[in-house]
Amino acid sequence: MSISRRVLVLLALVIASMLVTVPPAFAANATGKNFILPAVTHVTYSISGTVRSNVTSLGVANVEVTATSTTGFGPFRYGSAVSGANGAYTISHLLPGSYDLRFDPPRTANLQHGYRTATAPAFFSVSAMVAVTITTASVTAKDIRLPLGFKISGKVTRSNGITPIVNADVSAFGLYGSDDVPTNATGNFVLEGLSPGSYQIEFGHDVASDNQTGCWYAAPANKFAASCVAHTLVTITTVNVAGVNPKIPNSLQITGFVKTRATTPLPIANASVSAAGPEDSSASTDATGKYTLVGLNPGAYKITVDGPYASRYVTGDYTTVAPNYWTPMVASAATVTISAPVTTLQIIKPGTGFYIKGKITNMLNAPLSFVSVEATGGAGTFTTIADSFTDGMGSYTVGPVLGGTTYRISVDPSFSSDPTLKKGWYLKSLPNDYTATAAAATSLLIHADVLGINMRLPKGASISGTVTITGGAPCAFCFMAALNSSGSLVAFGSTSGTGAYSIGGLPAGSYFVEAFGSSSIIDATHVRVISDGLWKAGLPPNYAPSTPTATLIAIS
Repeated sequence: MSISRRVLVLLALVIASMLVTVPPAFAANATGKNFILPAVTHVTYSISGTVRSNVTSLGVANVEVTATSTTGFGPFRYGSAVSGANGAYTISHLLPGSYDLRFDPPRTANLQHGYRTATAPAFFSVSAMVAVTITTASVTAKDIRLPLGFKISGKVTRSNGITPIVNADVSAFGLYGSDDVPTNATGNFVLEGLSPGSYQIEFGHDVASDNQTGCWYAAPANKFAASCVAHTLVTITTVNVAGVNPKIPNSLQITGFVKTRATTPLPIANASVSAAGPEDSSASTDATGKYTLVGLNPGAYKITVDGPYASRYVTGDYTTVAPNYWTPMVASAATVTISAPVTTLQIIKPGTGFYIKGKITNMLNAPLSFVSVEATGGAGTFTTIADSFTDGMGSYTVGPVLGGTTYRISVDPSFSSDPTLKKGWYLKSLPNDYTATAAAATSLLIHADVLGINMRLPKGASISGTVTITGGAPCAFCFMAALNSSGSLVAFGSTSGTGAYSIGGLPAGSYFVEAFGSSSIIDATHVRVISDGLWKAGLPPNYAPSTPTATLIAIS
């Protein structure tokens, strides 16, 4: 199981359980929080067999075989292998338990995908699974015969039914299989390796052909629907299916200009214009301020304009309200519904804004690089966030943001040159201009560029110690997490090669500290499984498997 998944599982358990902890003692920093993760050496086993074609009885190479435990989760309860030239496969380093086996042949083999079952002689099913059980020995002769796959074929053309559309992706999606392939030079396609069942057939966009995207739909004359809400399933029973021949219309366009608000509007070049709707599209304005959004299907779209890089034009959306046809408020944005080949919008005239600038240092005025800085606020019915990172001199620039709006500035040094410093907010109060709470932050009313929004970040408290595993070896480079009492991740770090850790940048509060071990292969038949766990007060090993028995560590 990956670290990120383990963290999510842990947080779910924390939220769902009642926290039972030993009352903590307060200290500025918490040191010596050492604990030992259980490490157990296990004997592992393998599952092996041969994959053959049910038609030719010959071995099939390059089949991906996966074994998934049905009796547990964690390291060495999942494995995979690829069959060799003779169809033989071996999945090694599996702990005792029951496993489902899935077989995915290469596309070129035109064989069906499925599972191993107990029914001889093929031992194949597209859906039924009979687990293979490992007890005290490896399991062999778990052979399977894959049946020949079925095909769906056709030709994709333009609306005239003659001109082929090439390089358009065609996909089949069904309960027991899927496939995708681009159309060839004549517009033909063959989807293969499919099992009996019903499939939705989708057609993608080819830039050169500029066709709409959509699905096979037998009702209209062109056998195509741009919205896959309307589609016809293609059903395979005992034979291949041919004649899936849609006639696909050209895609639609939205065009217009982006210009300034001067009495005589001037073009804004290199602005980014994007459309979000049934299909997404984006384009940059040219020297005349013109943009053309291509590759669109019929439907409703929201049009967003971003000013050129380093310009003062504020990001906003198209609206039908004159004279600017632009709004910074999402609630005021217009929906543009298109059905004609080309839809031309009114000239969009974005508003201009201002920048917020400053410098982030530590308490000794040393600059901090790569501190995340956000300006959060706005006006009316919307909230916007303008963000940036400090440079090597600790300087940042966020914006542009609209004049007449109010923003608060927050910083996060978690990924900075000194992650032991606290997160916080700008508070106009010397000498540090810093507060740890959003409610106390200074609101900045923007009517011009705002300069000198500097902050000195204080050191956060830290929790430190050493993590070892059973037997005394260090838990080297293991992921560490500090969680608050409600189970949310507050800060993280990792152990060194000696197992030492220090999680810094913590505000006053109480925290669980968890370590995530990295299980490993010892040799061909042995593995070491290291349990994740949390610090617990008392005598060694100071280990708790979950939060109900762990101890909160309090710092001030």
